[in-house]
Amino acid sequence: MENNAEIVGRLRSGEPEVVEAAVREVREKGDLEVAAALLGCLGELGEGRLATTVCNLLADVRDSRFRALLMERLEASRDEGERCALMRVVWESALDYSAYLEVFLRLLEEGEFAVAFEASTVIENMVHHLSAEQRERLHGVIHGFPEEKRFLVENIYGEMECGEE
Repeated sequence: MENNAEIVGRLRSGEPEVVEAAVREVREKGDLEVAAALLGCLGELGEGRLATTVCNLLADVRDSRFRALLMERLEASRDEGERCALMRVVWESALDYSAYLEVFLRLLEEGEFAVAFEASTVIENMVHHLSAEQRERLHGVIHGFPEEKRFLVENIYGEMECGEE
């Protein structure tokens, strides 16, 4: 497989056939180094079709070591667009990110609207994977949420109620 910079360059080319071939190659032969390189450029891609393609590709990574790479990047990032894209990968992924509940709670509480909204989606999707202790912590946080942001936790609360029946 070619080096990571060449693959990222092909993905960024904007030529549909070249991008499609690069995506196919990454899916078939990719490794964590390629995933790390893609994480590194995700924030630069904006919100277009290429960003969606790369997010979908990263969400399909099944190697559990990828969680640590993604979360390290998320915690280091100060760019709202990049954080949103990284969280999109999390909530589309089949990997379990419930061990990182505290990170997502912090982003929900402290983040600007877009980041807080993405964090709420991530938390909503992980509710059923949380330990009893995590559920208790989450319950306390969402009940004490400020009124002006309460709408961000309504779906989380709904998911928690479904699991308690």
